[in-house]
Amino acid sequence: MNNTIIFDGEIINFIWNTIQQEQIIFHPNIAPNGKIDYKVFAETKREEELALFIDRNILISLLKFCEIGSLKNKSESQLIGVIMAWAIFNDLPISAGVAIQERASQLRSQEEGLFELQKFLDIFDKYPGQMWLQVARGQWTEIPPIKYSNVPANNITIDYSDGGAHYDMAVASLLHAVQLYRVQNKRPVEKVQEFVQWMYDYLLVSEYMLTYIIMLFTGQENIKAPKHAKSEDIRKIIHGCKNQAWDISYLTKWSTLYADAEKYRMEFLFATNDILLKRIFINCNTEYGVNGLLYNVFPQKEYNQLIDYIESRTRNRVKPDFGDDPRAYFLELIEKEKRELQILLESENICQ
Repeated sequence: MNNTIIFDGEIINFIWNTIQQEQIIFHPNIAPNGKIDYKVFAETKREEELALFIDRNILISLLKFCEIGSLKNKSESQLIGVIMAWAIFNDLPISAGVAIQERASQLRSQEEGLFELQKFLDIFDKYPGQMWLQVARGQWTEIPPIKYSNVPANNITIDYSDGGAHYDMAVASLLHAVQLYRVQNKRPVEKVQEFVQWMYDYLLVSEYMLTYIIMLFTGQENIKAPKHAKSEDIRKIIHGCKNQAWDISYLTKWSTLYADAEKYRMEFLFATNDILLKRIFINCNTEYGVNGLLYNVFPQKEYNQLIDYIESRTRNRVKPDFGDDPRAYFLELIEKEKRELQILLESENICQ
């Protein structure tokens, strides 16, 4: 693809202003609230390579837009154009690896992942960069439909059919969270503390998962339980937890990229327009992080109770032993949570 785009000052301002207004680009240092700090962005870009990875919703819209040539929601196609033009203007490669992994792992098919990856790569080979600028400005609402090559990407060593440890941990966490969510006779502070206890006992501590749990149990706006969390059908509950787990594992997987600067020589920014992901990320990356969130949503006495408990567990914590086969450990934990969820459902039916 010819990525040369002719920008003037007015166009540059339009692209940047739209990115800022929509709050779709995130990074703990560069854009902790979805609004990019220009100075930090420029300084980081001078010192390190930057890349942008996109979530599943953006990937789906991009692939569909290119295959059909238009989207029913014109603002959706315009936002795709803004993201593409902004990335090209700033010379940022775009990665869809985690988004591709989401579908391939659900289908348990490496082949499907490689076919979708090649579709994504075809877009960069067959469309000129200038086209995305016209789409971004709303001048083009339709583009020439692409004919995908319909072959799998080659020379790929990543196993897209494996959801990975972060996804497995998120599934187990949400299955446990649903059990607490369904209990009616416990206060939010009790539910949060019990979840913290469970996480410290069985898993690595995930601040993104804790942020979600705190907001869920305290009823914060736009924070929903996994789909079918109140269902009597355990299969529906499990399915809802698996879907929600992907949302949160986007953040936990990404956190390993920016947390280990020595291992990954590139800074990854994250593009999403998902309200839940935005709320989790912003609340986790405020100045005081999870501590600040607890302070804001709980009365002083309950805040002190939780902080004292977390600090005591942190000081004395012995990390759980995942053994020689962590995947087997996580899968067994998932099965354990399924069994306990089934017991809870049966007890609820008896009480009715």
